[in-house]
Amino acid sequence: MMKKYIFNIGKSTWRMLILALCVMLTSCTERIDLTTNNAAPRLVITGYITTEARQHTVSVSQTMPYLGAAEHITFSHAVVKINDDELSAAGNGVYVTDSSFCGVPGHTYKLDVELDYNGDGVSERYTAETTMPPMHTLDSITLFPAFENMPADDPTILVLVHFQDLGNVINTFGAHLYINDTLYSNKIQRYFLNPFDLYAADGMYINFLPYALRKEMRWDNEQRKYIYSGDTITVELNMIAPDYFEFIRTASLEISGGNPLFAGPPANVPSNISGGALGYFGSYTISRATTVLSDKYGFPKRK
Repeated sequence: MMKKYIFNIGKSTWRMLILALCVMLTSCTERIDLTTNNAAPRLVITGYITTEARQHTVSVSQTMPYLGAAEHITFSHAVVKINDDELSAAGNGVYVTDSSFCGVPGHTYKLDVELDYNGDGVSERYTAETTMPPMHTLDSITLFPAFENMPADDPTILVLVHFQDLGNVINTFGAHLYINDTLYSNKIQRYFLNPFDLYAADGMYINFLPYALRKEMRWDNEQRKYIYSGDTITVELNMIAPDYFEFIRTASLEISGGNPLFAGPPANVPSNISGGALGYFGSYTISRATTVLSDKYGFPKRK
């Protein structure tokens, strides 16, 4: 069983930590400005692995107050390993695996980081483990109208995904949406996480609706993304390690302001990094299916 370490920290540090982890999950690269208080800096180690062969990254950095901060502090002199294989330093506190690295369902992976964080000449050691969940293969995706009599000038199309649940597993799954080659769910608020009972569909054939498509989709910085007939729609199904799923879910609620009524800001930040660092080392599987948006749904053709 994966160990979980709980740190009592302030709201400022909590927000800085979850933003760092959300960046890694969703590949979001935009600058986010926050007004925070002067929380004491903490070492943050974040990373995840997937079943897709590619360079996987681990980030080693430090939380710091936003106001008055000259730069984001990162550490490029650490020794970072996953299962004894040393990662290469890519600069700015980022460490990468070989491009052929991929996780295997059911296998456990150990992250090991050595760094002289306090500057006393002796390296401290930080470790974490994650077990890759079983692979759920996405069979197909289906598009269909949201309403029987949709207005011709404002169609809404639902995206339905289909796959067989393996049974005897926790359904901690999420889903990304790609429109052509663009990742639409590049923000944690747009990433779909299973909102239902995690045991309800045990062993069943699952059909669920992660996304809906409209001619105008909300995009970054109050902009709009336009959908056209003939666009390629891809859904990526992720089966997420349960503890990592819970962290992402909590982070999503915090950023969207979805905490229960009268509840205070989170004070206990879950972390599976030992040694006193904040952060998370997680894993998830990847399976994709693609379809093309037919012109029968009333979307305009791309000019």
